[in-house]
Amino acid sequence: MVFRPRILSGGEGISYAERIMRLPLQIASAVALVAIGGGVWYVAGTPKGAGEQNQVATRAVSVVGARVERGDIQVSFDAVGTLRANEAVTVTAKTAGIVRSINFSEGQKVEAGAILVELDATEVRANLAEAEAARRNAAQLLERSKALLPRQAIAQARVDELNLSLQGAEAAVRAAQARLQDLTISAPFSGYTGLRQVSPGALVRPADPVTTIDDTSTMKLEFSAPEATLRDLRTGMQINAETMVYPDERFSGALSAVDTRIDPVTRTVTAVAQMPNADNRLRPGMFMTVRLTLENRTNVVLVPEESLVPSGDRQFVYLVANDRVERREVKISTRSDGKVEVVSGLQGGEVVITRGVQKVREGQPVKVEISGETGVPPQTAAQPSQT
Repeated sequence: MVFRPRILSGGEGISYAERIMRLPLQIASAVALVAIGGGVWYVAGTPKGAGEQNQVATRAVSVVGARVERGDIQVSFDAVGTLRANEAVTVTAKTAGIVRSINFSEGQKVEAGAILVELDATEVRANLAEAEAARRNAAQLLERSKALLPRQAIAQARVDELNLSLQGAEAAVRAAQARLQDLTISAPFSGYTGLRQVSPGALVRPADPVTTIDDTSTMKLEFSAPEATLRDLRTGMQINAETMVYPDERFSGALSAVDTRIDPVTRTVTAVAQMPNADNRLRPGMFMTVRLTLENRTNVVLVPEESLVPSGDRQFVYLVANDRVERREVKISTRSDGKVEVVSGLQGGEVVITRGVQKVREGQPVKVEISGETGVPPQTAAQPSQT
């Protein structure tokens, strides 16, 4: 018997495993054919101009806008500062001694020269009496010698020696008086005393603190100003400051000094303003926020701060022109109280979108409500910029 191989038609000669492997490829090919056919049907069956009809049928987006104004704006900057007393000192002892009496109360207003603390001076007073006695003796010897000098009963050298002895005795008296004065601790200037650091009978040594004195009749507010403002800073400028201690009040003062050096790290200069404090409500170390007005600019173009849309280092606004959105680049300068000065890109009278900016795009129809105005049409055309 001769074996004849059987010729199979179609896929009869393909094994079952090969059929399984080719199945995903066949499915993908069928899906691609259906997609191509659907696209051809959509292109052939869509009426001409349907895209234009859809664009026309787009609903106008409701937004809130504001009219670009011309007005005045203050060029100012805000800073943080710290108050310190007009004069402040820590009162210390100059010499060792036992505290004999304390003549002040904590928080008391004292005048310059008032005695605050007295140390025991028994020994120093005795030394002063001894020095004064030695001075009197030297003075008497000198007078006697001068009386004998015309009769040549005494040599001139002896008279000169007694004169020098008197000068030495007088110096000893002055030294004893200075030591006695050091045992009395006085207020160097008028002000309020701080906490008492010593007690009667305590031994104090040189440089031991006794109390503090602060002259708070006028306060100094120290703050840092940007380097760019240095050309505009001048003494006598008015400042306003606020503190969390008195949130509903604003304190005024005048710039009194500007440092001669600029910090090379922060690029700021330290400035000091004086603030009256007759009621003694401001205290040293208190934190305050400062606003300093550098310049008043008049008749400038102003837009609300919320209308600005930054893109990198550029600024844009969305205008309403012919009931549609127009995106325009602007250049800005000063910001103050929610308003921004525009130096180019707008000239005033235009309408910019302030709320709903994230919902619009260039050329989109909008229905705008202008805040702060009544009786105006909801769509307002923007004036073209001529800058």
